This record gives sequence, structure tokens and C-alpha cells, in this order.
Amino acid sequence: MQKYAIVQHITRFFAPWHGSRRQPPTSVRRLVGLWLFTLAFGAGFTTLGGDDFDGSFLMALLLLFHIVDDISDGVPHRWPAALTAITVLWGATRLTSAVLPGSLDNAWAQSVAAAVGVTLGLAVSAAITRLPERRPHRPVEGHDSGFGEQDSP
Repeated sequence: MQKYAIVQHITRFFAPWHGSRRQPPTSVRRLVGLWLFTLAFGAGFTTLGGDDFDGSFLMALLLLFHIVDDISDGVPHRWPAALTAITVLWGATRLTSAVLPGSLDNAWAQSVAAAVGVTLGLAVSAAITRLPERRPHRPVEGHDSGFGEQDSP
């Protein structure tokens, strides 16, 4: 019996079961709280951390946890949002770290670059999950769309 429960959880992660309703996207208040917590956590860990480990990795990890949570909840457009958010996170972090001046400490430069990447990744993910869903077009009964069967004289 346990085996089938695990299979259902894995299947639900990739595609919601037939007839299930999608969950609404994460509220804006919760997203802002997550964003502020992520930035504060990353800055605090960078301040306390040593030379080997800084807060940039943890900030990106918190964004990934949020993305996996959205995927498992079944929010609309979850897979395009996840892939785009990860791409934006990576690209914005790389671009920001290339643009930052060399006067910053390496750990702080990485943390600032990660903060920019996390901010943009979270914003892109939130925007994509709020896009309207495309509904399949169902013709109204008794309405002739002009296609299909032709009227016989």
C-alpha cells in the first residue's frame, strides 16, 4: 500500500491527477515575506560565515525550495515558471557579479549578486504563475462556427 502512495506523490509532482483543481499562486504578502527573509538570511550568513561559505548559496537554495513548493502544490504554469526562474537566477547572478566593482569583498560581492538573482527569479516566477490559464475552446451548442458540416439545401 505504501508503494502506491509514493507513486501517487511522484505522479502528482509532475502532473496533477485527473479532475483536480489547481492551487492558487502564492500570495503577494507571503512572497514579500519570503523575499525579505531570504535577503536577511543571506546577509546574516555572509556576515557570520567564513571565507569558504557565504549566504549566496543559501539564498538560491531558498528560492529553489519555493519553486519546488509551487510545483508540488500544482499552481498554474508551474514548470515554465520554475525553468524561467532558475534561468533568470543564474543569468542575473552571473551578470551582476561581472558588473560589481572589485572593491567589494568576494563574499559580499557574491551575496549581492545572489540577492539580485533571487529577487528577479522570484519576481519572474510570481508573474508567470499569475498568467491566466488557457482554456480549451468548446463551441456553444446550436452555434454554427462555419467549419465542419455544410448545410444541405
